[in-house]
Amino acid sequence: MQKKKLRVAAYCRVSTDQEEQLLSHDNQVRFYTESINSNPEYECAGIYADERISGTNTKKRDEFNRMIMDCRAGKIDRIITKSISRFARNTLDCLNYVRELKGLGIGVIFEKEAIDTLDAKGEVLLTILSSLAQDESRNISENSTWGIRKRFEIGQHKMSTKRFLGYDADENGKLVVNKQQAKIVKRIFMEFLWGKTTDYIKRIFEREGVINWDGGTKWQSTTIGSMLENEKYKGDTLLQKSYTVDFLTKKRVQNEGEIQQYYIEDDHEAIIEPWIWECVQLEMKRREMYLEEHNITRFSQNTEENPFSSKIICGECNRAFARKGWRTPSGIR
Repeated sequence: MQKKKLRVAAYCRVSTDQEEQLLSHDNQVRFYTESINSNPEYECAGIYADERISGTNTKKRDEFNRMIMDCRAGKIDRIITKSISRFARNTLDCLNYVRELKGLGIGVIFEKEAIDTLDAKGEVLLTILSSLAQDESRNISENSTWGIRKRFEIGQHKMSTKRFLGYDADENGKLVVNKQQAKIVKRIFMEFLWGKTTDYIKRIFEREGVINWDGGTKWQSTTIGSMLENEKYKGDTLLQKSYTVDFLTKKRVQNEGEIQQYYIEDDHEAIIEPWIWECVQLEMKRREMYLEEHNITRFSQNTEENPFSSKIICGECNRAFARKGWRTPSGIR
């Protein structure tokens, strides 16, 4: 009776987009495809390969997650991977997945460390080595953060414009005005100074089909509010508005003074005149104080239908008048 072949899969990963890393990715895929197919006891169950993905967590590793799903579906008997650091740099993730796969009767072979997780010694060695891999990832993260902050100190930085209306980035990562989008930015600032709220601006733009930062026509009032506060529109840059608090989860939080920030004046070409930008900040503070003084939650609501919303204040109690409707036989008035 012919022995049943083992269904063997390989997992490959590279974590940067540098050319040599991409070549390494292609080489790994090619190597494991040839290696598995050349073994008469193996049947290739697939090559799962993630590109430009960090190993510190598995949330964004689509191929890794697909491989685990296939394991749970009974499509794989064995996994081969180059090393623990390629499989995962998070000790807990690594051990949890290895133990789950072991419970399914699926072994993982780490070639560099010569570990087979179905072996009795495998888990002890795996615990030690995956901890070392996690420490290595922490050191890399800390060194990278140190380098970025040193560049910030001398004013060197690169800016992403993926969700940044009004600017593109040149080959050096410096901001360059997008003249078409700049018209929309200028209009937002002026509409606000003319008395409109961010929610009202949002509704106007959506009715007119104004193109937003990602090419669509759906706008968010919170995003418009953030744009009005963004110092980059007046040509300056504040660095480290947020920072990473956990190198494993990559969780970022707003910087409330925990780490040093760097403010660069005249960093790039302005879209909004500085004095206009300052006027907008003063108007935002005025509206905030107005709401607090009169104990109301919105500066205005449904302005098109109710232009006096939040505008008429009682001389006795200092509270804003609200419009009320009542039902009559002919309808609501």
